[in-house]
Amino acid sequence: MQFCTKNEQINANLIGVARVVPHQVGLIKLSKTQLKVLQSIMPGEKITAEQIAERCELSSSWASTLLKTTWGRGYLVRGGYVRMNGGLEFVYSSV
Repeated sequence: MQFCTKNEQINANLIGVARVVPHQVGLIKLSKTQLKVLQSIMPGEKITAEQIAERCELSSSWASTLLKTTWGRGYLVRGGYVRMNGGLEFVYSSV
């Protein structure tokens, strides 16, 4: 997956859409931390919030929130399983 960098031109179609529906841009635009999390996931890798927290030096709860938000915007695939001691743990992978 490629992302725009500071010096890279943004596709004219994207600019046009952003002007037509500016209230929707927030639904697809990633924050710097979300982008850092997304870029830290290798293609085909399945990862949990705890692993991302350790890798990106974040709290587990913040990592979980970032993964859920990024998943909600369609950048990640999510699966889950029930832990032995109870509770549900989500596993994320890149699209």
